[in-house]
Amino acid sequence: MVKNAWLMLVLLLVFPAQAVPTDEITKVITEQQDAWNRADLDAYMQGYWHNDKVRFVSGNKFRYGWEETLAAYKKNYPDKATLGTLKFTINEIKMLSNYAALVVGRWELTRAKDQPSGVFTLLVEKIDDKWVITHDHTSD
Repeated sequence: MVKNAWLMLVLLLVFPAQAVPTDEITKVITEQQDAWNRADLDAYMQGYWHNDKVRFVSGNKFRYGWEETLAAYKKNYPDKATLGTLKFTINEIKMLSNYAALVVGRWELTRAKDQPSGVFTLLVEKIDDKWVITHDHTSD
């Protein structure tokens, strides 16, 4: 019994516990939700891979590129009224590897005139030691 306790202590010292990737991924999405609700689209976009290859699929359209997507968000959501209040609900995070995960969930906007909602599927990858969304498929 004492040998097992020492072995566990040595293993913990040699291989310290690390954050569970799903917690880190959830944090990225929660930070996006919070940024949206502050009407800070620049901060919202920090959850995405800042690269021309980031891909967005929505409304029967494909969009590539971080800058283009930020510009589209700013055009389509010019003020707090159009942004509304965003709520993400994560249904599942499936780890594909140590560096990639598939996230499936729902989104809801609450605005004065309407309450649009839909679903999303995200490919989230660990790039340069940071979890970022590299592919976003969102629909109504």
